[in-house]
Amino acid sequence: MKFTRREMASALTAAAALAQSSAQTPAPPPASADALLQAARDQVKATAARLSSQAVPMATEPAFQFKA
Repeated sequence: MKFTRREMASALTAAAALAQSSAQTPAPPPASADALLQAARDQVKATAARLSSQAVPMATEPAFQFKA
């Protein structure tokens, strides 16, 4: 049986995809809603702390006027 380069490439790609998908670990069970909420709050606090530690000169801040 003769294989062309395209057939060989598609066979190898399919075999590699199967090997990769079977080597992955299963996803952990979903966390509770309270744990997800606490993780989101912690992430917001960490991001706010990082942003507040950066000094931004007044010249770089745009001048906005919010009118209601």
